Amino acid sequence: MNTNAKIHGIHHITAIASSAEENLDFYETVLGLRFVKKTVNFDDPYTYHLYYGDSKGSPGTIITFFPWQKVPRGRIGAGMVAAITFSIPADAVGYWRKRLNDYGIETKETERFGDRTIQFEDPHGLALELIENPTARPTAIWKGSRVPPDRCITGIHSATEWLHSLEETRLLLTDVMGMSFKDKEGNRHRFEMKNDDGSGCFYDAVIDPRAQNARQGGGTVHHIAFRTSTDDEQKYWRNLLVENRFSVTPIIDRKYFKSIYFHEPGGVLFEIATDPPGFTVDEPYERLGRALKLPAQLEVMRTEIENRLPKLTSTGFVHEFIRPRHQQDDGRTIVALHGTGGNERDLIEVAKRMSATSAILSPLGKVLESGRHRFFKRLANGVFDEQDVMERAHELADFLIESASRYERPPENLIGMGYSNGANIGVAVMFLRPEVFSSAILFRPMLPLQNPRETDLSGKEILVLRGKYDNAIPAKSTDRLIAVLEKFHAAVNTLEVEAGHELTADDVALASKWLSNVVKQAAVEVIG
Repeated sequence: MNTNAKIHGIHHITAIASSAEENLDFYETVLGLRFVKKTVNFDDPYTYHLYYGDSKGSPGTIITFFPWQKVPRGRIGAGMVAAITFSIPADAVGYWRKRLNDYGIETKETERFGDRTIQFEDPHGLALELIENPTARPTAIWKGSRVPPDRCITGIHSATEWLHSLEETRLLLTDVMGMSFKDKEGNRHRFEMKNDDGSGCFYDAVIDPRAQNARQGGGTVHHIAFRTSTDDEQKYWRNLLVENRFSVTPIIDRKYFKSIYFHEPGGVLFEIATDPPGFTVDEPYERLGRALKLPAQLEVMRTEIENRLPKLTSTGFVHEFIRPRHQQDDGRTIVALHGTGGNERDLIEVAKRMSATSAILSPLGKVLESGRHRFFKRLANGVFDEQDVMERAHELADFLIESASRYERPPENLIGMGYSNGANIGVAVMFLRPEVFSSAILFRPMLPLQNPRETDLSGKEILVLRGKYDNAIPAKSTDRLIAVLEKFHAAVNTLEVEAGHELTADDVALASKWLSNVVKQAAVEVIG
């Protein structure tokens, strides 16, 4: 073997799902992975190809899916990767048991080579495992994950293949691909690869001569990819495999990596993929996974492809959506944005009291501060991480626009309604994405960006509700916010209530009356 060419671990694993939307909800919301790329199956462009991983989609963290809508469930068996195992930090099994159980997911706990492991299935039956792996280091933690950094998935740990017999596969893994035999436990044989971050280093083979043959379908693995560092190394692997009488595809450009494919003797489809160029070749890091990305040869088909793909809201936001009765629906949607320590249900009743005829969309902030949810990070009380504010505002704006489409709500009739931290992220959305909110109600706001780029807020009706005895919000910051909104040509109405920072019945009554007047005025203008 050429010692300069090495397999550095598992690059990614691709599986089959039966619903794109359910798949996205599970891997972003429940497992806390980042949705790093929304593209299509290059060989079947009317099917999504969805990628999840760490914050930048590092090799060794990636799981991908072909979500063929309503595809029948497959059967795990010999000749298939039967389980995908992710690494989690030491002492994290208890956290994950509770988290999964809270989502109604059954779990089973066991030990493997001395490491605690929790087993479960995704919504379509894919066998997943989380294993405590204290040596694995997270490569790039996603700040938007709902899972705390000290409990988050750090990458792929291993994959398990079922085989009728081991010998021919063992020769490929060790003598050709350069893996080393690591250990044996019962009928499980572990092979090891080496890399710097400890992700995707193990490949397990479970031997069962009586196992049924696998059948691909929903909830099964389509193929597994292994890492190589460069194009030249990949050419080496292709030549070596051909010399060893494997039928190997030509090198195929998958845009985010280059690939070769072949079947190992037991029947599993293997891929060898290059680490570069990565997922930022066609969209910036902060907006990974937001837009549908197509290879150049499919751009001429974009309209047709988009029309045939199912609607997919790439959000990562846990949220509540409440639709009014059909006969009373006024077409408006109140976007309720909670304060620090709140949740997606906090302002539902407030929104209902403001309007019984509007829909309500209420997302949960994804930043955790001492266990409390917020919409963006702060460096200290009243001191915000402005880069994070901007990234989160764009992310929230994308969610709101996509959700309007998903729930068939008029996108021009989104009304922002935020309290404290929620009001501040609402302001940031107005500054950075003025197309999102037609109007806004801001309870106890302050200026979230010290020098916002000037934008035209003409025609935007904004209500600011201040607390006379509010010691949490610097009055000067609220004053500056009002001045900036007016400078940007928004129509600002400021009211003060006999209260502190807390939200009161007077706030709700004033906001309800204001909103009613705004709606009436808009109706008069339309009639006029």
